[in-house]
Amino acid sequence: MNNIQTLYCFLTTGFLLTTPACAQKQKATDNQPNIVLIVADDLGYSDVGYMNQKPEIRTPNIDQLAKGGMVFSDAYAAAPVCSPTRASLMTGKYPATLKLTCHIPGVGMNDYLEKLSKGKKLKEAYFLDHLPEEEVTLAEVLKEQGYATAYIGKWHLGGEGSIYTKDGIVNAAYHPDKQGFDLNIGGCAYGQPKSYFDPYKNGTINDRKEGEYLTDRLGDEAVAFIEQNKQKPFFLNLATYVVHTPLTAPAENVGKYHGNKYFAMIEKLDQNVGKVIDKLEELGLLENTVVFFYSDNGGLWGNPPLKGIKGTLNEGGIRVPLIVSWPGKIKPGSTCDVPVTSVDFFPTLVELAGIAPSDYPQQEGESLLPLISLESGFPERAIYWHFPHHRKEGLSMGAAIREGDWKLVKEFETDELFLFNLREDLGEENNLSLQDPDKANYLLNKLEKWQKTVDAEMPETNEN
Repeated sequence: MNNIQTLYCFLTTGFLLTTPACAQKQKATDNQPNIVLIVADDLGYSDVGYMNQKPEIRTPNIDQLAKGGMVFSDAYAAAPVCSPTRASLMTGKYPATLKLTCHIPGVGMNDYLEKLSKGKKLKEAYFLDHLPEEEVTLAEVLKEQGYATAYIGKWHLGGEGSIYTKDGIVNAAYHPDKQGFDLNIGGCAYGQPKSYFDPYKNGTINDRKEGEYLTDRLGDEAVAFIEQNKQKPFFLNLATYVVHTPLTAPAENVGKYHGNKYFAMIEKLDQNVGKVIDKLEELGLLENTVVFFYSDNGGLWGNPPLKGIKGTLNEGGIRVPLIVSWPGKIKPGSTCDVPVTSVDFFPTLVELAGIAPSDYPQQEGESLLPLISLESGFPERAIYWHFPHHRKEGLSMGAAIREGDWKLVKEFETDELFLFNLREDLGEENNLSLQDPDKANYLLNKLEKWQKTVDAEMPETNEN
């Protein structure tokens, strides 16, 4: 029995078995857990109650999920903006490999690139405006293994120029249902909803009740999918549009927070996480369901104790909440400080389904199962970011590497290096690149070698 089979048997039974049933390779349909992947939008590292950084935030359902599972303190998004992270999550590839390194602009690619490059030494680097159909996705792999698959919520991998459409559909060939999902509700080219209230003006959501709140609707659809597929393994990707702008929420929720719409949106997110967990419990599915709670990039409204916000390569732009919960299989209240990233979801989820990640050599992440089972076997490695795009503040237009406690950022516009020891300086206040040039050069060489390996798109000189 190889390591993958041993670990799979451990996770699907709760202890190591030596019986022939587990020693033999399992059928694809035997003991497959349901998988629920909840991806919030722009939810900052500090924007959950269990972090105890913003006392006004109340997230009892998310906190209970954390209490009953494992919290990853050093979880990252593969990019400081949404589309690249979502693409990496679906494919197990780094955004630089996919050539999809920036959020797909709703205003149109030409207008966006011209605006962001104006007055800069370097032009924005080339990037794709959709997830190519030929990419192998999580949903396609799981569907082949007998899973029912649903994408409910924000996709933002479906073409540029969505704000000029009447319904968010730029090209339906780029939608989730063309990438292995049996059901798509809400997933189109929109990066943010045209309306958070019904009528939604979204061609992939049928309007139902005027004034209904989008987060509640998506939660209802998630619950309905679970109910309809309770007799078979399912993969539910609930990708909430909250807490992306425009900031808006039902009046009763806003009133609880003295007019703070952001906190009210977080409350609605939490309520609908609870709705999904309650349905799993009601149907007796909770102990056979792995739940992941995650955010696609850092928050816009401050991420203490981290420096920076969404769009920057500072920790506040890329470090995000991550909880993995599986009653009876994952130790309640456990934590993990090993750095992990969205590229790791693909190998993790395919292994949960009983498939060897090595069957998909194109993926670049590592399965998290050794970490969530508290077993050895997770490799030491570096993780990378390539973000050749301008932002107004913080470290951007650059690339970064984290290895162990050390993080290096190279800013392309200025050619400056920033070296931080995150264990000693989580707030990234002390640039050690001049004090420790050997460490800086070691990490820079490793970063640049990786960029060449993945053929990363680089910014060109701006001649205008």
